[in-house]
Amino acid sequence: MQLRKKSYQYFIYLIILTLIIPQVGKYTLNNVEMRKNINSKDTKEWTFMLYLCADTRDHLVTSSIDNSNNSIGEAIMRCLSQVSWYDLLPGSETNLNVIALLDHPYDISHPGGYAEIINVRYSITTIINDLGEKNMGSYYTLRDFINYCKTNYPANNYALLLSDHGRGYAGFCYDYHAVHPSWEYALGDCLTVEELSDALRDTGGVDILFLNTCLGGSFEVMWQLYGLTDYVVAGETIQVGYVLYHPRDIFYSFSRDTSMTQLELAQLAFEAGQDPQLLPTDPYNDQRWKCIGIYDIKNFYGSYTTGLANLFEVFEDFTDILLDEFSHDFAGARTMFQNIRNELTYPENFLSSSSMMVDLKHFVETCLRHSSEFYNQVYLENYAGTLIDLLSPEHGKLLYDHWTRPFTYYENITGFSICFPNTREMYQEYLYKNFYEDLDISLDTNWDDFIFTVYPPPTDPWYEIHIPEYYEVHLGPIDPTIDLHIFIDELAQFPEELHIGHTGVFNDFSMDVEIEVPGAEFIDDLQWGTTTIILPVSSLSFSKDLSEPTITVVVNATCAASASQDVNLTVRHIKEDSILWEDNQISSIDIGQDLTCNLSTSDNWTDLIEVPKAPQKSTGFIGPDKPIIEPIIVISFSIIALVIINKKFRKK
Repeated sequence: MQLRKKSYQYFIYLIILTLIIPQVGKYTLNNVEMRKNINSKDTKEWTFMLYLCADTRDHLVTSSIDNSNNSIGEAIMRCLSQVSWYDLLPGSETNLNVIALLDHPYDISHPGGYAEIINVRYSITTIINDLGEKNMGSYYTLRDFINYCKTNYPANNYALLLSDHGRGYAGFCYDYHAVHPSWEYALGDCLTVEELSDALRDTGGVDILFLNTCLGGSFEVMWQLYGLTDYVVAGETIQVGYVLYHPRDIFYSFSRDTSMTQLELAQLAFEAGQDPQLLPTDPYNDQRWKCIGIYDIKNFYGSYTTGLANLFEVFEDFTDILLDEFSHDFAGARTMFQNIRNELTYPENFLSSSSMMVDLKHFVETCLRHSSEFYNQVYLENYAGTLIDLLSPEHGKLLYDHWTRPFTYYENITGFSICFPNTREMYQEYLYKNFYEDLDISLDTNWDDFIFTVYPPPTDPWYEIHIPEYYEVHLGPIDPTIDLHIFIDELAQFPEELHIGHTGVFNDFSMDVEIEVPGAEFIDDLQWGTTTIILPVSSLSFSKDLSEPTITVVVNATCAASASQDVNLTVRHIKEDSILWEDNQISSIDIGQDLTCNLSTSDNWTDLIEVPKAPQKSTGFIGPDKPIIEPIIVISFSIIALVIINKKFRKK
């Protein structure tokens, strides 16, 4: 009987430990040994630098500035703990330095996040520098981190891994709480491609760069990195979240053979992307990368040549051929290239249509299919054929190796994305004004000029076509994640309510804008948060009951990036360039709010008021937004269960 009692107790202890250990494991990264100014001057074979941007933003982080529900940050931090506890070989630190710069997400004591430099070894993570709040989207942060590692942890070879969001030519590593360099509100900052290349150039570069992000396999990025690294391991498309656990497979094998060459390490990471082993168990999702490639940057210029020239020169000449088409038939060339662009469609979860990327080889192949329409047909066919060959994966070329999931809908994902928008505005969407022109590919070739010629810069739309009388509704400047909408009801010729504004859905045709009022215009600069809607009076003059239509103006801050903003809303009634009526309202708006007012064609409007929202059910006190309470509750119930069981045993 005593043995049976003991067995029951051990069984209960085992269940309790099973409940407690996973909860405690979430927070072990914060309970590490704290030491500073640890300098190791012994030159080792490798120093592996991890640039981990856990203070980031995902699709769930939209309703508060506390960065709750940050699943990306949680995965980055969990991966780092698991690398130390389970993956690194004991003793591998004799020939391998693993140094991480980790930017923690929000917590109550650090509302702006905080960064630490951590020495990662088997079973222990040692904080060697507490940096406080740090902007991971800054050139200076990356430059200083690389210099710090090279100074204090010298090695024969250096690897750098970036882990966070990525948008190809639009940059990497989005720091949620960083001060934006242009805006006065806190959407955050990102590491532009130019900042990445400058940081590498000013620190002497690295031997291999890992982009554990979405959309890393960008032609613009590889062009920018020439001479700054030998190899890049990245994927062209949007990736699955399990990419954030990629370091686990890398370090498990690498720490057991630290004599690997640069190429061997790149191949190890490449194979781990195709067939990962050390990932959270998920039987319902494909955990592999969608695609992954090894980019041999050394072969971008000069190593591999054809009868014409190297890849730099071939692409440069190819863009000249494209641009020259406009000198022969401007309108015809524009129509042809727009038709080609419309053929380049991909699933939304492959290449983000809001960033206006296409697969480069797919674009060249499509041009080749249309070669009979080109004035310079012979030149186009020669250079397109050579470019396709140079962009194909092969040892000795820029794309050393490439893999995609073996499904037919991946057939047009061949290794390189490139920006080719179907409007001028969209490729300028991200964070910094006119940054694309500053990329090396724009300075070295005419690719950006080709883009602008196919889709020329917009002029003021209401001046392109003369509108004799109209209402102009203007919002801004304000956080550009705050939207302006107009809804119109009671128009005789339309039975349904009409809408003007963003829809939240990007595709290759709608570009997220809906304009249902005939003759109306929607102008959004996408950069400074200024939006203007033009309503022709002629489109508003017929209502169902011959009275004024109901014009509802809505300012939506559901996904605002800032806690509080001042809404500056102006309305004008203009006829033949004369202002008949003008008024302005300024009101405060917070995250999650909608403000609305009604505008009439008799030149008056109501005050801005908040749209009431339906009450939401409480999620309780157990959840990801209150993580420390969860293990406390589990432990408390466990203790109560033990007391009750022991009392029962004593009675018996």
